[in-house]
Amino acid sequence: MAIFNLKMADETDAELAQLAAHKLDMEECDDWLDITSLVKAGAQTLASGELIKPESLTLLDAMTSIQVMDSRLDMGMLSDSDMAEIAQWDIDRTLSLADTLWIVDRMLCCEMTWHNSASLLQTIYTCNYYITDDLPPAIGQAEVTGNKERDLVLYPLLVATGLCCRQVWHEYSRENVYAEEDVLLGLAVLRFFEDQYSLADTMRLLDVAQAYLETRLGEEEAAAMLLAHVSMRKRWLAALVCLSVEYLSEDPGALDRSMTELEALAAEHQAYRSTYAEHIGQAADNIVPGVFDAKCMRKFPSLAPIKPKELLKLSEAHATLARLVSGLSLVRKLLRIESVESLVHFFQGVSRQAEPLPYLRSLLISVFASDGHVQLTQPLLEFVRRSIRELCGTKLMGEEGDRIDLFYQEAARMLVDWFRTLCQNAPRQRRIALKYLAGWDSLQGEAEQLDIWLYTQRQPNAPSTEASDPAFNPFWISSWAYHMKLVLMGGALMTGIRLDVYLAYEFPQIFCYVTQVFESHASHLTRMLEMSGSNELHEEKHRLWTRQGVSDIESKAQLERWLSVAVVQKELATALWLVSHACERLGVFRPPWAKGRSKLALEVCRTQESEVSQNSRYALRFRAFSRLNSPTPLTFDGWMTTKRQLDEYPISDLFVHAARILTDAKTGLDKCRRGFEHTGEEFIRAMYYVVLANSVALAKLLKSDAVKSRAMAVSGADAVVFRETLLNEALAQTDSTSSDMTKAKAKREKKKRAARNEAAARAHEWQADVDQLVSSGALNVSWTTAADRHPDWPVFTF
Repeated sequence: MAIFNLKMADETDAELAQLAAHKLDMEECDDWLDITSLVKAGAQTLASGELIKPESLTLLDAMTSIQVMDSRLDMGMLSDSDMAEIAQWDIDRTLSLADTLWIVDRMLCCEMTWHNSASLLQTIYTCNYYITDDLPPAIGQAEVTGNKERDLVLYPLLVATGLCCRQVWHEYSRENVYAEEDVLLGLAVLRFFEDQYSLADTMRLLDVAQAYLETRLGEEEAAAMLLAHVSMRKRWLAALVCLSVEYLSEDPGALDRSMTELEALAAEHQAYRSTYAEHIGQAADNIVPGVFDAKCMRKFPSLAPIKPKELLKLSEAHATLARLVSGLSLVRKLLRIESVESLVHFFQGVSRQAEPLPYLRSLLISVFASDGHVQLTQPLLEFVRRSIRELCGTKLMGEEGDRIDLFYQEAARMLVDWFRTLCQNAPRQRRIALKYLAGWDSLQGEAEQLDIWLYTQRQPNAPSTEASDPAFNPFWISSWAYHMKLVLMGGALMTGIRLDVYLAYEFPQIFCYVTQVFESHASHLTRMLEMSGSNELHEEKHRLWTRQGVSDIESKAQLERWLSVAVVQKELATALWLVSHACERLGVFRPPWAKGRSKLALEVCRTQESEVSQNSRYALRFRAFSRLNSPTPLTFDGWMTTKRQLDEYPISDLFVHAARILTDAKTGLDKCRRGFEHTGEEFIRAMYYVVLANSVALAKLLKSDAVKSRAMAVSGADAVVFRETLLNEALAQTDSTSSDMTKAKAKREKKKRAARNEAAARAHEWQADVDQLVSSGALNVSWTTAADRHPDWPVFTF
């Protein structure tokens, strides 16, 4: 790539070069000149691969630039149709009710598209009524206006829409929530009429619009539809204002008022969608040309978004509004939750929602933690104390010490940040969770030291070895920290399923690792239950702790609930581990490098299948977990040993055993179902779905003749040998068919292959059986995740 100074080699371009130099020296006060001819002439002198650029242009600048005059990237590019559309814009156009309804419907599509992570410049500001500098003075004044539909109906709705967007933007700015990875929801708030119209003025304008439309009822159907829009807009605006953190903090009745408005809005909106379903479903033509400028971003070049975004259809916009209104009921549910256990299940449920809208997630973050308080009223330090109290049934005596307060402050920050992360998009959840693991590991270490220090403070005459011995010291604080870290570890691992981070051939090692994490969690909770039931430790606990607010019975019940969840998850992970291991041994789940048949592809396959390569991939996949002090990480050698143990069994037995384990998991869910009547019931229902769906799939497989076939009768170890034999034979065939092989060498290779004929024949027979099962559909294995149930756990189908 060559870099040229801004001058032409040809003498005929001297005039253009002189003009270019003049333009580069222009001051800001000079008029802009058209350099189209200069750019075209410069481009003609360049060969392929050459570039004219200043020395200051970096790779970052090049990556973030747009390709000018390419309609796919240059969203400010004007075509002839765009020019014709812009020419028809007239702010003084007299509108009819039908015209006004079309504009209002289009604005609803823009608003809901913005809620789905589009930029303001792609949605709201495409309406020329928003970005015009001269607002009509007769807005809302029926006695002086000559354009009643515009001034009495359209502008009041636009002003109210702008105020609604302002309320939403406050939440976006407060919590910096993203809907899509690395895509900001809006780039700037230029104007929402907030300078001209307050909330009271906006409500007055909507009342004027409502009164005018009532006089037009019966004349056109559009009048009734616009009247419904005005009523719904008033309720939506009132709900957004009441749901702001400022209102909720200052006015205890704001929550009830907002929920009342939302319930009424949901009813009105449902009635509107039912009554005017035909209107919503049809694609309306552009009956008011010039009102919307899809290329408005050319007016704000420094803010123009790079990623194109299509507007939602009218039916999609109404569906989005319904989902948003319904989802805001979570705010009331959040504020009424009393236990930290329920909060964990609540935020985990929010994190698993299918396409949760950014405004809802941002509002949940603000309501949960703001201004040093949790759920608007509870101080952060008390929130951590409550969390420890719930799990251990006790509270520290004399917690006014600086050392304890410092720990609580750090624990509060970690806990609140974790919950806030669960309201982000899924990629950020997983990325931040992997970073937080090290912080929770460090917090657990601090908690252990704090537990030892507390023991020495309460038992100054006790031997020094007792303080660090779990037989004497209950280690309640560090037990709480370890429990929270294990919950985070399980979530971080399983979020990769939802994001398709793992390929199918990785499932065996993923579910094996997950099984170990849930088993460690179950063992830890069992130990805590044993500590609670131990007489000696029970007495020690009452010497070191004093119960406040939470009884030991309630604490034991919560420990049992967490234990039942950990056991069910461990059993489910074990069953899926066996299923995925069997599918991998059958060759159904194959890595991408095992699909090529060329010599290079086969050699790559042999290299990638070596233990050295497998060890490297394993270390990279579980790097964040191997650095933790606890639980003991599953090493690559441990994983290989476990895999070899499974390979001793026939492949069909793995499916049979997995079905039995799923039956045990369902039994466990049945036993713990009653304990989740008031907390985590949605999680239990989701786990039921995953367990039952996989059980049905395995039952279908086990009833088929596939389980009795020769392909599944072999052990996993035999399958590995067969696949290696087939790989070696394929490599030998590529060598024998190469053009430079001599006849003598080909003859020797033929003799070598003859010596391996028996092993190769068995391998081919086995592969033919597997292929037959796949072609017949018996082993047509696939997996999906239910976005509306539990997207972190896969469901296999055969």
